[in-house]
Amino acid sequence: MTDKTLKQKIEETTEKETYNGIFDGTIKVEEFSEHPCFYASIELQKLKKITLKFNPEFEKKKPGKTLIVARDITRHEINHKKYRGFNGCPRTLDNHVKLIFEPMADVLGDYSYSDIKYITNAFEDTVLQDDFGKSFTLDGIVEFFDDVGSGPDEGFSEFYEAHVKLNLMLWGRKKQKKQLRKYFKNSDGVKEVLQNFLKKTGIMDLKESMVVNGKEIKIKDRNAIRQYLNDEGNWPEIARIYAEEFSKLMKPGYALPLLNHSGSGTKGNPQPENPEDGNQFDKEMRGSEYKQKRIQEAYVDGEGIPTWIEQFEALDLLYQSLAQRLQIKIETFTKQMGLPIFWHGKRPFNPEKDNLKHITFEFSDTGEVELKKKRWHEDIPLQYKVSPKGFPEIKYCFLDTSSSMRESPAGDDNSGNKKIIPWGDNSKYHYALLGWYGMLEYLKQNHLLQQTNISLTNFSSETHTKSGLMEAKKLALQPQFGNTTLDLEKVRNMFKNHGMLVFTITDGEISNWQSIKEEFIKLAKQHHYFHLQIGNANQTTKYLEKAGLKVEYITNAKDLATKVIDLTYGACRK
Repeated sequence: MTDKTLKQKIEETTEKETYNGIFDGTIKVEEFSEHPCFYASIELQKLKKITLKFNPEFEKKKPGKTLIVARDITRHEINHKKYRGFNGCPRTLDNHVKLIFEPMADVLGDYSYSDIKYITNAFEDTVLQDDFGKSFTLDGIVEFFDDVGSGPDEGFSEFYEAHVKLNLMLWGRKKQKKQLRKYFKNSDGVKEVLQNFLKKTGIMDLKESMVVNGKEIKIKDRNAIRQYLNDEGNWPEIARIYAEEFSKLMKPGYALPLLNHSGSGTKGNPQPENPEDGNQFDKEMRGSEYKQKRIQEAYVDGEGIPTWIEQFEALDLLYQSLAQRLQIKIETFTKQMGLPIFWHGKRPFNPEKDNLKHITFEFSDTGEVELKKKRWHEDIPLQYKVSPKGFPEIKYCFLDTSSSMRESPAGDDNSGNKKIIPWGDNSKYHYALLGWYGMLEYLKQNHLLQQTNISLTNFSSETHTKSGLMEAKKLALQPQFGNTTLDLEKVRNMFKNHGMLVFTITDGEISNWQSIKEEFIKLAKQHHYFHLQIGNANQTTKYLEKAGLKVEYITNAKDLATKVIDLTYGACRK
């Protein structure tokens, strides 16, 4: 049997399983030379593509077994989405994240993302393979386990031994258990983890009665266990228990390959984490689009920040999401010109009036060579972006982060939900941030936002200034909630340019205003400046107005975001 013929037979096998499983994607078969001798993953958007790799050396060691492994691996990958007639696990990205990954992450808070990803995949593999156990023998999965165990290190880690033993307990047959027994070390740690998992989940108690030689005995009820494991309503609790117990066996080198995960990049493992490792659920959940959707759901549901999303990223994505709901004025900032696509017709070339574009050589009626000018052309409309005339290049915000900004607009402690937003979603600071993020969203939607043209000053007991979009965001999301002073010495360098869009947001007096007001006014007048005052007029705002600078009083803090956008829009139209 040639390698090419083996590849063709594997392709025929995968095509058959694609049809039987009603998989609406494609399966690509590739040859490689690594161990384990098989690798498979389901990837791309909507779980539409499966890649299966095989090492021809496996067929030499075990003739006739390659197609069995390829068949079961293909079924396995399809059932991550859903194989016809079966439940599938996890089926959707939301199931993967909310029902399995997050309950495990809550338990495994000190472990790396790669560790949690690995143990999540191990759990999902176990559930979907038990799902298959009602109709398929899974001999190919056993051969895969055997191939892993026969690697250079000969045998399984404790974690992997527990993983294999749990699978065999759920769906394995005597012959299959005997085949893999040579790789088991049967340590007390593995026994304890399995016993605790079976006991805590209640699987140990799911038994049925059988009469053997006239005597009634109790044996495990595989159908009841399968129904229990395949009920997605049970997944969060089972996943939590799985993480609690199996994490006891997680140590350097534990991550031997799963079917849809290479096993690299775990804690203590010398191999670096490969972003391509893991199934498509892992890849998609790491994208900002899904993270934003998840944090938005958590906010609406009154939940905290999912443990797998860092606080800064969660807050940034949430405020982006909230800003996207604001009414944003979209400007085109485009012009239209006609682009010639072809020329037709000719006239004699006039050297006194014509340039040398679009000319050709022709023969005259007397047979002499002469120049001809192409006369007409057909155009297509072409739009191109133009920068709005006079629109400020640099956008600079002074953000008051004093303690009073933590209060509600009414000035009391009713500052709203703090599950995700530490200062509360009804605080003056929340609305100030939403105003700033609203301006960023306006700039983004109008193609005016750049990473380098955003600056921000966070002033309270101290004055901190950052330039660059991400640095400015980090500073904005770290309020001080102290006094209200502005150190002009620290921000003077930011004013050195001219014609910037500069605005301040405060809810009260600047305590050192008398000592800085003259220079601040002088610097502000060199820019497109406006001030947003949450609440009533005070000495600061009166002085700004007297100097001819724009001051907007915000009587309802909830309107602050749209006011920032309106004033930014006004600057844009100048």
